[in-house]
Amino acid sequence: MSKPLRFCPLCEATSFKELYIARDRHYGIPGSYRVVRCADCSLTFLNPTFSDQELAGLYPHDYYAYQDNFRTNRWKQLVKRLLGYSVGTKEPHFETAGTVLDVGCGSGWFLDAMRGRGWIAYGVEISESAAKLGQESRGLQIFQGTIRDADFPSEFFDYVRSNHSFEHMSCPNDTLNEIQRILKPRGKLLIGVPNVDSLNARVFKQHWWYLGAPVHPFNYSVKTLSRMLAKHNFRVERVSFNSDYFGLLGSFQIWLNSGNGKKSMEGSLVGSHLLRLISQWVTNLVDLVGSGDEVEITATKVQRLA
Repeated sequence: MSKPLRFCPLCEATSFKELYIARDRHYGIPGSYRVVRCADCSLTFLNPTFSDQELAGLYPHDYYAYQDNFRTNRWKQLVKRLLGYSVGTKEPHFETAGTVLDVGCGSGWFLDAMRGRGWIAYGVEISESAAKLGQESRGLQIFQGTIRDADFPSEFFDYVRSNHSFEHMSCPNDTLNEIQRILKPRGKLLIGVPNVDSLNARVFKQHWWYLGAPVHPFNYSVKTLSRMLAKHNFRVERVSFNSDYFGLLGSFQIWLNSGNGKKSMEGSLVGSHLLRLISQWVTNLVDLVGSGDEVEITATKVQRLA
């Protein structure tokens, strides 16, 4: 059952400004959801919000991260890159392979790829069906539950990654505390999230593709995510904008569909490959000026003072 937050999870202030009463535009989840912004630090979140376990029950069985997408068409990917149409996560550089944890790994595509590069790969995934798919079809080490439930050894991982899963978590402070504990000294963390201060977020407001209510209990900006990382003893090393065309084209489609009840992927705009390509080119330019829809922050663990 959803519960109200009395204190901002980032700065502990108690004054919130209501931004929108939002609905799910992607999956057909019923209900309306109140999105607020902290008046002090500008963190944006659902209030009231849900627990991780409650959120897990809201996802459809065909959620994209839960599918068997282990095989990719290399020629198709090459053509996309040549056209400026392919967006891949900008992973931090490591001299040698080590031990990696993907938090919110879905069925484990990233784990499978990292294992092929010589890494010892672990995953955490709250979806039972997705975790089971990765375990049984690829033999991946995926713990079904939350990172806090997994109880990994302290200072165990060289690299922890939460790519488009951190905004889905209802307990960001507990999650970062646990990542701080299980990372090795000077270990690296990558968090990729939607950027609530993006140009498209400001233009489309409650129709923004990545608002994601109710499965995004939090939406971050570079400012709020950097502050939250510093709060948990991480030093930000790199900020990259790495967005795709859905922030622009998909938001237009949601706006057009707002009066007809159709889902976000139902419509002529998102179905047009030409418009997708043009929108991706525009998106690439918006990323260059620092106003993109998706941001990736790489940070390094800083040792806590005794």
